[in-house]
Amino acid sequence: MENKYVEVKAYPTIGIILLGGVSDNNNRLPLHTTAGIAYTGLNDDIYVKTKLYVSDQEKGFINGKEVYANSDRSPFTVIDKYKNDVLLRAGCPDKNLSFKSENFNVLSGSSDAGAAAIGECIESIFEYNINIFTFENDLQKISESAGRSMYGGLTINHANGKESLTDGILEAGYFRDYVIVGCHFSDKRKPSDDIHKNIVNHPDYKTRVKNSELKSKELEKLANAHNIKKIFELAEGDSEEYHKMLNEVGVHIITPEMQVFINKVREMKKDFWNSYIVTGGTNVFVVVDSVNKEKIGDEAVNFNARPVYLKVAGKPEVLSKNF
Repeated sequence: MENKYVEVKAYPTIGIILLGGVSDNNNRLPLHTTAGIAYTGLNDDIYVKTKLYVSDQEKGFINGKEVYANSDRSPFTVIDKYKNDVLLRAGCPDKNLSFKSENFNVLSGSSDAGAAAIGECIESIFEYNINIFTFENDLQKISESAGRSMYGGLTINHANGKESLTDGILEAGYFRDYVIVGCHFSDKRKPSDDIHKNIVNHPDYKTRVKNSELKSKELEKLANAHNIKKIFELAEGDSEEYHKMLNEVGVHIITPEMQVFINKVREMKKDFWNSYIVTGGTNVFVVVDSVNKEKIGDEAVNFNARPVYLKVAGKPEVLSKNF
């Protein structure tokens, strides 16, 4: 029974001020303030599509694989909280809710998009008559950085492990003259929980928490000035600090192949402006003026990486709905 449904497209994300440390495995509230952007392909062909629908039995599928209510970070932790009210609005109080979610060409940050897509499905049914503060915290049980995808563009998540709320600070359109070249090295990646569990043990972690708050204030100033290059330069500095700390606690994200490529990207700065970011996966994201995107893409191929050209994306979109 899928005649009552809503289908949403949401966009994955990249960190600008990177997150390391969450409150616990269930609530997953960030321990410090972070920032990020939503992204898609230049032809809008990178996204997560999710369908929430009324059904006889509760079923969930991510990329064709069944997901159960008791799975770690299961979307049912949010769906079941709002299920009764949704079914009443659908006029089917004795039925269940199911979902299907599929990733299209996502390099990194798919869980943020998946969480935001579930959120937009539910919000669209409630017609935004919902407490956004508690709702974002619900979605963080699926993905700790869900707010980045919920708002699109550039966002800051103000957090301290007990409270968390995301603000959109610069819309996607302001980034239109820039391209992010996602240089994909491998599908192997460390689980994010490895990062969260280990980085908090670094002797300078408290300093990073404090500095993340200071960086967020600087980011707000740069966003107000529409200073895109300085925003990404701040991101590069944060990425370097983050991975230095991870290396020192035994979590090695940047492979030797990635590091050689990063060194080349740094050399190329003398010829044209660029800035790079490495989050928790095996991608090096290099930001350039759009006219220089092929220079990075060609170099990525020389280092056996697959280049994908990206742009900053906006909020989730309702594709179709019958509720």
